[in-house]
Amino acid sequence: MSTTMIVYNIRLTLRRMRQELGFLSIALLGLVTGISAFLVLFLYVHNETTFDKNIPDYKNIYRVQNTIEGGENSPWARSFGIIKPASQTFPELEELTQFAHSPEGTVKIGEKSFQFNDILSVDEGFFGVFSVKMKMGDYTEISKPNVVFISEEVAKKYFKGENPIGKTIEISNLEYDQKLGSYEIRGVVENMQQKTHFRYDILLSQKGTLQGCFEMLSESAVYFAYHYVKLRDNTSTKVLSDKYKNYFNASSLANMPGIPKYKFNLVPITDIHLKSNCKRELKPNSNNINIGLLRLISAIVLIFSLLNFINLSFAKIIKRSKEFGLRKFIGANNRQLILQIIVEVAFKTIFAISISLFLIELIKSGINHFFDIDFDVYYSEPIVYLVILGIELLTIGLTALFVGFYFFRSSSAINILSSKVNYSGSLILRTLLVIQVAIVIFLLSTILIVNKQVDYILNQPLGFDKENVLVIKLKGFLNDTDVFANELREQSEVVSVGIASQHLGLPSNLTNLEDFGLNGDLEYVMCDYNYLSTMNIKMTENWCDEPMKAINGLVVNNHFYKRLIEKYGGIEGFKNFQQKKEFIPNMSQMRIIGVTNDFNYSSAHVPVGDFAFWLLGNNSKSAAPLLHIRLAKGDLRKTMGKVEEIWKKHYQEQPFKYFFLEDKITEQYKAEILLRKILMVFTLICFVISTIGITVFSLFISQQRTKEIGIRKVNGAKISEVLVMLNRDFIKWVAIAFVVATPIAYYAMNKWLENFAYKTELSWWIFVVSGLLALGIALLTVSWQSWRAATRNPVESLRYE
Repeated sequence: MSTTMIVYNIRLTLRRMRQELGFLSIALLGLVTGISAFLVLFLYVHNETTFDKNIPDYKNIYRVQNTIEGGENSPWARSFGIIKPASQTFPELEELTQFAHSPEGTVKIGEKSFQFNDILSVDEGFFGVFSVKMKMGDYTEISKPNVVFISEEVAKKYFKGENPIGKTIEISNLEYDQKLGSYEIRGVVENMQQKTHFRYDILLSQKGTLQGCFEMLSESAVYFAYHYVKLRDNTSTKVLSDKYKNYFNASSLANMPGIPKYKFNLVPITDIHLKSNCKRELKPNSNNINIGLLRLISAIVLIFSLLNFINLSFAKIIKRSKEFGLRKFIGANNRQLILQIIVEVAFKTIFAISISLFLIELIKSGINHFFDIDFDVYYSEPIVYLVILGIELLTIGLTALFVGFYFFRSSSAINILSSKVNYSGSLILRTLLVIQVAIVIFLLSTILIVNKQVDYILNQPLGFDKENVLVIKLKGFLNDTDVFANELREQSEVVSVGIASQHLGLPSNLTNLEDFGLNGDLEYVMCDYNYLSTMNIKMTENWCDEPMKAINGLVVNNHFYKRLIEKYGGIEGFKNFQQKKEFIPNMSQMRIIGVTNDFNYSSAHVPVGDFAFWLLGNNSKSAAPLLHIRLAKGDLRKTMGKVEEIWKKHYQEQPFKYFFLEDKITEQYKAEILLRKILMVFTLICFVISTIGITVFSLFISQQRTKEIGIRKVNGAKISEVLVMLNRDFIKWVAIAFVVATPIAYYAMNKWLENFAYKTELSWWIFVVSGLLALGIALLTVSWQSWRAATRNPVESLRYE
């Protein structure tokens, strides 16, 4: 019987959908828009929060990191090589791996050279820890000298169906080495999963050319390699961290001059993508704060669209009240009527979800391009079908709640048929409207605050000039850098040229402050003297009395200088301390030669700390591979052409690769820029849905009060008075929505701003503007329907129905 009723109701639904195409199109427009937006945002957030969970035994996999005890700066994802021999002595570990990562490198295949990203130098443990599957070959061969494995994608793209096993490729250069020579391909590995915090195209053996580099790691205090371990079940990470610390303290490395005390942490692999804020991450990470906000927005959009759809459906049901009253009069019970409505709503929702999934696939590439994200719908994952089922059940549940407990239980068949029930004053409908407007106010406040913060961090004075600075990476530390730089300086389009080991905004080198008699650590960049003028960094103190090219020493920021003054009373006091203590092994002549104003060398997420420029004099080009060129304002295209021409004159064998410093600085705030884009788009979507909902709702109210309006006009009421009467309630509802939304928006954005060391203020006018905008939208929408009702012929109004 129930199956027959469902089939019958589906047939009625299809017939009614054909008869009400206009209303159906309006209702589905809002629902499809809302569901599509929710699915994109929800599945994107799900993808972000499930990184690395596709790796077998991911719960037991950790990255081992060492950090300076008491250090204030961000830790490094790379760690000391001593971790590997220490790990080999711990029975709690099932697998361990040590590998190095080069974000790019030049590889010669046949007679052609190609640029590859993500080249790893790995050991056998890499395959065990991350469960890497071989498509061809044996993974144990990675322990042979000068052997290379390539991914399926590389094999398909560069060998075009041929068997690559036994062929050779030549590694021209990597980030940390050059001209490694020929490597024999001995295996093809599966492509790395998309939702993983690192990628690889090529896997190199650590034996052969790179062997010496890795063998010296266990006795060196350098951050060169990454270390991951797979623990046995029920292993305590706290106990293991203490074991690493004890092993380090008992080693010769801990007794080297200048080595501070270290602690060791085991970071779960599933925490890296969202919660890790280390230097030299294998891939840019997301922000856990933003993820929480995006999850909230996705829920808001879904509830918003469903409430709007139910609101429209409810208004339509009320217009059909005589139909339902007649059905009740001839014997239909509430359960049968509710079932009919639920089948209609469920069928429309399934139809809307199907359109949404089709639409998402259609615009997926556009979404990725506009938001600069890597979004996809993984239909192999159960979450996709669970969330679809959840949307359907939520819609049915809300519909049954509103219809079952309000419409039919409060209205008898006689009341419905005689139109004695007036729904225009419905508390539920008003509550739905208040919720919709509150959501709009919340999103408006959020987008205004996020936009203000992003503008603040992008446009705040950094203490250096980031504009028109071209950066070229000199691969292999080229010998004739001075000749190239001097020829650039002769060009009228070039203002200045300097050399540095890193660009500002990139993780800096790190050393402890023990040799300065202070606690903590010092970040520094190796560079030449010209670099300071190229970046327009002003020196407040300059004690340098040597020729510019021969300058060797530290130029410290004011933050660090103040700490030295507080400790020693002046720079002479520090010099006296320094004479009694060696600064760094083999660097006893290191001295402070100048002071700069404090500037933002990292990002707005991190406060200014102790920082220094290590000027290397004539040795700068041996340790600083980034050439910074400040270009004159004007035709940048013409200037770039001139720079490229000079480059090719000196370095024909190397491609001309460059970036602008301003772009790299902006990349630090990719998560915030993404959040701004998402909020702008989703606020616009909510505007569209809200406008549809308020329009239909105001039409419904004006229709419910048609006779009242006619009577008032017959008794002399003016159009303006009718408009005020109809709009007054909407103003009251918007005011209530403002009171509800403002504290929630204030709390949410105040928590979000805590993620920044430098942040804008939560100005009161933001919430006022949001409320006024929501009020303006509501009044414009309502006033149109109110005007139509107020200008209607009173005779027609009195004859209504």
